[in-house]
Amino acid sequence: MTGAAGGERSRLIRALALSRRFHLYLARCASPRAADQLVAALSEELPQLGRADVRLVRLEPYSARTEDTPLTDGELAERVLLPLLDPPKELRGATHLVDASRATYADTEGWARLFALWNEKRNVLGPSRGEVVVMLPSGLVSVFAAAAPDVWSIRSGEYGIDEDASARRGGLEIRAPGPRVVVLDDVTFPTLAATAPEGSQARAADALLLMQAVPPLALFGGDLVVRPWIDDVLAARWAADPMNGDASQQPGLWGVAPSVLAQRDLRRADDMLAVRCFGAAEELLVHLLECAADDQIELTAVALSELAIAIAAQDRPDVAAIHGKRALSLVGVVPGGGGARTPVSPYVTAGVLRANAFVRWCLGHLEVAEQLDQTLAARMEAPAEAVRWFHRPLVARSRLLRLAECGQIAAAREQVRVLFDSGPHAGSRKKPVPEGAIARIIIADLEFLSGDLDASIRELDRARVEGRAWPEEHASLRRRSKVATAFVEIARGNEERASKLLGRPKNPQAPSHWREPEPEGEFRAEAFHAMTSGLLAMVTGDPVRACTWFESARGFIDEWGRLGLDRRSRLRAQLLADLLRTALRPEGDQIVATAHDLAGQSEALLGDTAEDHVSRVLAVAVHRELARRLASAGAGEARAAAQRAAALARPLGALGVPAWDELLRAAERSL
Repeated sequence: MTGAAGGERSRLIRALALSRRFHLYLARCASPRAADQLVAALSEELPQLGRADVRLVRLEPYSARTEDTPLTDGELAERVLLPLLDPPKELRGATHLVDASRATYADTEGWARLFALWNEKRNVLGPSRGEVVVMLPSGLVSVFAAAAPDVWSIRSGEYGIDEDASARRGGLEIRAPGPRVVVLDDVTFPTLAATAPEGSQARAADALLLMQAVPPLALFGGDLVVRPWIDDVLAARWAADPMNGDASQQPGLWGVAPSVLAQRDLRRADDMLAVRCFGAAEELLVHLLECAADDQIELTAVALSELAIAIAAQDRPDVAAIHGKRALSLVGVVPGGGGARTPVSPYVTAGVLRANAFVRWCLGHLEVAEQLDQTLAARMEAPAEAVRWFHRPLVARSRLLRLAECGQIAAAREQVRVLFDSGPHAGSRKKPVPEGAIARIIIADLEFLSGDLDASIRELDRARVEGRAWPEEHASLRRRSKVATAFVEIARGNEERASKLLGRPKNPQAPSHWREPEPEGEFRAEAFHAMTSGLLAMVTGDPVRACTWFESARGFIDEWGRLGLDRRSRLRAQLLADLLRTALRPEGDQIVATAHDLAGQSEALLGDTAEDHVSRVLAVAVHRELARRLASAGAGEARAAAQRAAALARPLGALGVPAWDELLRAAERSL
């Protein structure tokens, strides 16, 4: 045991070792994994401290449940309250552990009713009984105090139980498939079973650290980042298929009515982007620009902006940036500065600024993207107030996620309130989103990065309760929010619930209609599901199944890439899938070459400004894997790769992300 986590746990164990009669202790457990570690420590250390005849009865109502549904009052009474208040005679002196560490948001009221009943029957517990340790997540501590004030008042101590980082680094939490169970008469409780092969344990421990360092939305929530920049593109859907236009008439029309045809082609290009026909849109826009007259400034600026979007979506953001700069010069905007005012519609200027911000984000130029957003906010004049009001929630969500990408966690947390005070929480004009559901998913990401996995789970559970009707442009959020909950549960050691949440994979199909507002949505969601399922298999000791899942995730990511506009988050997800798959493959020359290739990809994704801290995390992990592979092959380059990993990791320190700090320490230990 190390640090504060070991200190608080040791204090509790010493108190129990010295106790000879009934005492009630409160253990505030940071995660189910922390609770598991506490139970293991009690079993091992109490006898060592002279406590004879140690008998632990863990009252944990979640094990062996087949569905992720709220606990019923009957289940709680049968599995917790009755065994606690009326145990078999032979267990009356045992130490009872009331374990609510796996409680979900939906279980809050059930636990409150149990605590209230316990409060009514409090006199049943007395000097003839053994100790009781109440193991609660932070969200239930205040519930316990309010519902059972008399029981609360007799507690003999209160302890904060965090995870033991040294055990996690050593791979001690890796379990064989299926929980092992210790049975005391009628009472059962799960125990740890660290039986996975040593190599698999090390890889799984690395995977656990990496997944805690990369928040889910940074991989599978890029649509929320780019939405304010491409909202007009998504809205541009005609009543007819844009790919069925009659191009044979265009050469003649250009000679007769060039302005009319230019506007018509621009509208068709709008629609092609909306339905994600990026190549066709690029071809049409290039032709339009070749034919446009020199005095058609607004049309040219719009065409250049849309061409930049089409090219960036095809993974050529450096080329897209050239067209974007041309559009900026036409409307008189200098990023970070004012620029000259030109007689161009503010709506055209707004479109140019949004397109350039999108391209810069794709490049990893996050600061420039923010400057363009600020310029846009300053230039949107009174006539555009309605547009500003509608875009405000979209911008607020995007900006907060980008602050997290830049490592500005404290600044992001300060702006959380803006998510609930930024205009309508409605992305669909037909079905408004329940207040704050999307905001809660974003807050969960911040809590995840900040290391408060319990708070992250609460926000995700609340989002799933509140999010009955997601906006059509983000319809896959329903599926993604459920998978995100499983992702966080794996990180906090609740693999059983994660398995229930994941269930079976779906079989996504290409969009059935060209007008679907989120054609890539199912592929993005299923890529997330496959990635999370692979991580679950990895940490539960099944590397073969994990590899299969990562292969599946890679295929879904490729499909997502054909249709999605969130290039940067997709490439992060792609790099992570390839890294995890590589980490599980056997040694050999080919695997060293693959690791070298991934290192090059990670450097390219980080970009020339290296502002994207999430991509930096992935680059550190990739270079650590490269160093490991080179060392195994006896190559002299291993030290250089380890040094590069440590150099990449240094800017991650002291930013308020515990997993980043641990990744930095791990990289430095490898030198």
